[in-house]
Amino acid sequence: MKDIKENLKNAFLKGSLLPEANLADDIWKAVIKRNQRIVYSKLITLSLTGFVSLYSLAPAFRMLALDFSQSGFYEYLSLTFSSGGSIVAYWKDFLLLLAESLPVMSILLFLMLVFVFFLSLKYAIKQIVKGQLSLSL
Repeated sequence: MKDIKENLKNAFLKGSLLPEANLADDIWKAVIKRNQRIVYSKLITLSLTGFVSLYSLAPAFRMLALDFSQSGFYEYLSLTFSSGGSIVAYWKDFLLLLAESLPVMSILLFLMLVFVFFLSLKYAIKQIVKGQLSLSL
């Protein structure tokens, strides 16, 4: 009976699972590689978003300038410099007239594109820094 117990004990000792020598390093390298792929994919996405918004700024600015010229905003604004007395008397109505003549949709589109560009630039820089930090590990 002792012989069987000894044989069983030896069998379990030989068959016990021992981790490979480089298993922890391999796991760590896989985690770092996965994080780098995530950083690079985010960087590519944010860079493309930034370039598209930057490329779209020129037509949006052209549309904004055209809408400003068609809305009559410059003509109304020039009244402030040409006739000072009548503007002072009706300043509330004049401010409402100026506000109504603003091309709001063009302004919103232009400002949205500027915001998207700067936001994607900010996050792309963060991803670049994060990618450099993960490379140094």
